[in-house]
Amino acid sequence: MAKEKKDSGFEKVEFLYAKGNIVNLSKNPRYASKSLTGRPSIDYVTDGGIPRGRLVLIAGEPSAGKSSLTIQIAEGIGKRILYADTEATLTTDYLESLGANPENFDHFIPETTEDLSNIVRAQIPNYDVIIIDSINNSASGEQLQKMAEEKTMANRANVLSSQLPIWISLANQYNTTIIVLSQVRDNMNKANKYSPDTVIPGGRSLHHNSSLTLELFKSSKKEKDEKGTLGNKDKVVEGNMVRIKCTKNKVGKVNREVSVEFTYGMGYTIEADVASSAKRLGILTMKGSWVTYKDTTLVQGIDNLVPMLFDNPELLEELVREIKLTIETD
Repeated sequence: MAKEKKDSGFEKVEFLYAKGNIVNLSKNPRYASKSLTGRPSIDYVTDGGIPRGRLVLIAGEPSAGKSSLTIQIAEGIGKRILYADTEATLTTDYLESLGANPENFDHFIPETTEDLSNIVRAQIPNYDVIIIDSINNSASGEQLQKMAEEKTMANRANVLSSQLPIWISLANQYNTTIIVLSQVRDNMNKANKYSPDTVIPGGRSLHHNSSLTLELFKSSKKEKDEKGTLGNKDKVVEGNMVRIKCTKNKVGKVNREVSVEFTYGMGYTIEADVASSAKRLGILTMKGSWVTYKDTTLVQGIDNLVPMLFDNPELLEELVREIKLTIETD
């Protein structure tokens, strides 16, 4: 009798809503599919790539390369990409400098958080990837109507908390990945030494609703010497070493961390990513200050390795194959 009631319940749900609303996981396992980004470091830190049909949060310090990283991994997820540019900074030249194809990107600048939410909600079925850069720069309609001295706290967070569940439901239905970029700020309410040093603004709903959260932190400057006007050598900062940490992962292992070289105007190049991954996996080793590969000395100084890979595409391809083989056998 119990079995008949269960079957009757299934039939009623399928009649009222749609067939397949209730499934048995032993017969129909529903795991989030992932897309490899083509960047070994990112594929490692995310434990197999970016999940499809989910909300992904990428947060970080200023100039840590959040936008560059997102653009450079987006084409690995899909070729139809919508870019919600609240900062109004995206250009064709910028996309090309990062190695992205501008033809794959559609672009719009929302006026308010409500406009952003409505457009994203309507366009989820039409795109493989939707990028929101960044959520902190959108102002709610109520904020725009009030004067500067009037308090408008939590308006944006309230809009997001009501809309995020709708985004996630539609994203899962149409297998669209939504990538939201956000800042990190100092934790001014740090209670003890175990409290986090930074927080992600915009309310807790954004972090709670994400399936994957990556946080980016600058660790050191990348400098080079240039001849000054008086013949002296000037130090010019051309990028940073950035620590990328996975602080939340519902579809894989969490708390993985890598350090990757970020170059202004070029982003996270495949050469820098391969150099970092090969060194981390032990494919490239250090003998004193010299970088060696299979007992062959390549270059002196780890800082000179990336320029060498730019000039040696065959070596780059060989290292990519070695990285894939090492990961598969681990």
